[in-house]
Amino acid sequence: MLPVDPNKKLSFTRSICDGDLVIVYEGHDNMKALKVCKDLVLQNRFGVFKHSDWIGKPFGTKVFSNKGGFIYLLAPTPELWTLVLSHRTQILYIANISLVIMYLELVPGCLVLESGLEVDL
Repeated sequence: MLPVDPNKKLSFTRSICDGDLVIVYEGHDNMKALKVCKDLVLQNRFGVFKHSDWIGKPFGTKVFSNKGGFIYLLAPTPELWTLVLSHRTQILYIANISLVIMYLELVPGCLVLESGLEVDL
């Protein structure tokens, strides 16, 4: 198990801090994951958004740009994380599976849930 900083646990009441991962919601078909860095800015069709303005705001906040456009800063839930991933599927071959098993430290008796969808066209 990885050690978890209790101050960084996912909580919808927790404020966004420098270094946090946020899901930037620009529209129902346009989301991206970004790491908050106080010196960076996000530029998109809605305007310029300073990361420093995000720090201290709670997840779910609607922030406005210099042009009046807006985005939402969402917490990185598992559901949202899967939506922002650029690669949805990956074929794993025996060599890949061996590496994954090694990194997960799986041993006989471990219970593993793997879910995937195979489609033949």
